[in-house]
Amino acid sequence: MLFLLKTCHKFKARRDLESKTEDVYVRPGNEIAEQLHATMVEKGDDVLQEATSQLPSETPMEDVTLPEDVGFQIMTEVLDQKYGRRHGKVVRGMGKARVRETGASFSKSTTGEVNALKEEVTTLKGQLAAQDEQIKAQSEQMRAQSEHIKAENEQMRAENEQMRAQMSMIVQALAVSGLQIQLPAPDLTPPSTSQPPHLPDTQ
Repeated sequence: MLFLLKTCHKFKARRDLESKTEDVYVRPGNEIAEQLHATMVEKGDDVLQEATSQLPSETPMEDVTLPEDVGFQIMTEVLDQKYGRRHGKVVRGMGKARVRETGASFSKSTTGEVNALKEEVTTLKGQLAAQDEQIKAQSEQMRAQSEHIKAENEQMRAENEQMRAQMSMIVQALAVSGLQIQLPAPDLTPPSTSQPPHLPDTQ
């Protein structure tokens, strides 16, 4: 939608509303802008009729005075009806219209954002605390497993020492009794590959 509003400081009814309001230039073929322009003209007619109805019937049109910003009010009302109203207060300055958030709505919005951030921080703290507890539990479990393995190694070492001591006692007992345990010597002779001797025939 492209249309240009020429700002006017005074809005007076003299002949008809279009000659007394700010001029509106609409690009040809722009249906939306044309509809908005037509709606603004209708709103202006309604405002003019309402203003003249409150005056005596003999009052000339030149003496009908309307607020300076009536054109701006009509424009904002039409745009609000067309596109929805924004929360805030409309202010004018430097030939432009802008929406400024009111203190109450801004404070309410800020308070809501702060509360949401607080809830998010609380949730993150809870998650971090749970992760810390989980890591601590895993560390304790690994420490317990390490202690268990260490205890098993100590037990195996003690059993080896005990078996070695028992073997030493057995060897000493055998030496005292004079018994000697001889193991059979392995046969290291290589197998013979020669033919057996042939005995002569005595017959």
